[in-house]
Amino acid sequence: MFLEKQLDWTPNIVVDWKNFMRDVCIEDLIVNSEPIGGPGTIVKIDESKFGKRKYNCGRILTGQWIFVMFETGTNKAVVVVVPDRTTVTLLPIIQQYILPGTTIHSDEWASYAILQYTTYVHHTVNHSQNLVDPHTGVHTQGIEISWGSVKKRLRKGQT
Repeated sequence: MFLEKQLDWTPNIVVDWKNFMRDVCIEDLIVNSEPIGGPGTIVKIDESKFGKRKYNCGRILTGQWIFVMFETGTNKAVVVVVPDRTTVTLLPIIQQYILPGTTIHSDEWASYAILQYTTYVHHTVNHSQNLVDPHTGVHTQGIEISWGSVKKRLRKGQT
């Protein structure tokens, strides 16, 4: 409403402008992403699907997978749009953007199991049992909360 009133734009123009600006920001994140992590650093990883639900309920049927890698303590992040969340897709991205020797925290998604055989230290949390692993303290809550916040804003039409 602000842009409509201040610039005397129609709702369609406002939506087009917001979509354009979102695309510019995503492109900047992708193009200017530098490797993160390194020995003694923790990077939390997670993936989520953004899309539409049939009749606004149930599981998402169509949409786009987004993969995020977040370095704790520095707020550096890498966000990548991916076609799926398979090992074949995610492992090369992890190797491109996360430096060897990094400690990686993730959930127990099957595609991440390969990380135990790489140059990374890999710790997981089983979300079906705990949000935070009671023995190691491993969690991905920061990313999970961010996904929820972004999706909530998208459902309300705020971008």
